[in-house]
Amino acid sequence: MRLLIADDHVMVRDGLRPFLLELGKNVDVYEAGTFGEVLEVLSSVSDIRLLLLDMRMPGMDGPAGIRMIRERFPTLPIAVLSSVTDRRTILTTLAQGVSGFIPKRLSAQAMVSALRLIIAGERYVPAALIEEDRASMAENDGPERNLTTREREILDLLREGLSNKLIARRLNVSEVTIKSHLCHVFRKLGVQNRVQAARFAAGM
Repeated sequence: MRLLIADDHVMVRDGLRPFLLELGKNVDVYEAGTFGEVLEVLSSVSDIRLLLLDMRMPGMDGPAGIRMIRERFPTLPIAVLSSVTDRRTILTTLAQGVSGFIPKRLSAQAMVSALRLIIAGERYVPAALIEEDRASMAENDGPERNLTTREREILDLLREGLSNKLIARRLNVSEVTIKSHLCHVFRKLGVQNRVQAARFAAGM
């Protein structure tokens, strides 16, 4: 089985090599330090089973680089290896059709497991992203999903037992503004008064 590690840091490639050798029998690991070398290896070596690709190597133009590889080698599984793990980067990368996004901070054993999954034809998504999605779904599941950011702030302060005057002082707005916001909060939550709203907030 032939694999290609593409990372501009020799230490990263050397560090990953022993773990990649665990992925199967007769594993051959090829290396590339630039995007140009990636294309060269892929063009000259047949039957590469997996490309482990660094997003920030010389010549690599992020998603555009991935699209170029996908156009030239449409059946090649690509696992992106990155130290940048914010949600937007992960989703943008996955949208390019890669088989997985692997954070560099992932433990060696977890990385091997992720790569086994990808080689088997599955897709790997970081657990942190899945948990974030679950948390977001839980947060948005219910009448409170319709509240604005300001209304949520007021509801939180209401739950703390603050009066309209104290809430207004805390948020540096007028008491009339707080009363107006509370009317909207009551309507969206389907409650009649402050007590019911506070009880609802306590169960959120």
